[in-house]
Amino acid sequence: MISEKDIIDTVYDVLAENNTVVAGKTSAFKSGFFTKEKWIKSYSSLESKKKLITESDVKAAVKNGAGNLKIPKDAIIGPLALEIIQEKGIKLIRE
Repeated sequence: MISEKDIIDTVYDVLAENNTVVAGKTSAFKSGFFTKEKWIKSYSSLESKKKLITESDVKAAVKNGAGNLKIPKDAIIGPLALEIIQEKGIKLIRE
């Protein structure tokens, strides 16, 4: 009996035949209806160990009346978050 994986592989192979070949490799990859996921998982250049300080994090601190913001010493501050920090005169304390 033909499995679902066999059908997917066959359709993929037929569609991949029309793709260009660069350095001996096809540029095709399995995505869309070929995957079980609803979307393709994104990959970030951020290490998962580092905390990203976003605009919403800073806005929440401002809403609570914080004049200081404690963040991890290796945290990355997003550009919009940095703009609000400078605009509101919030002091960053890296721990």
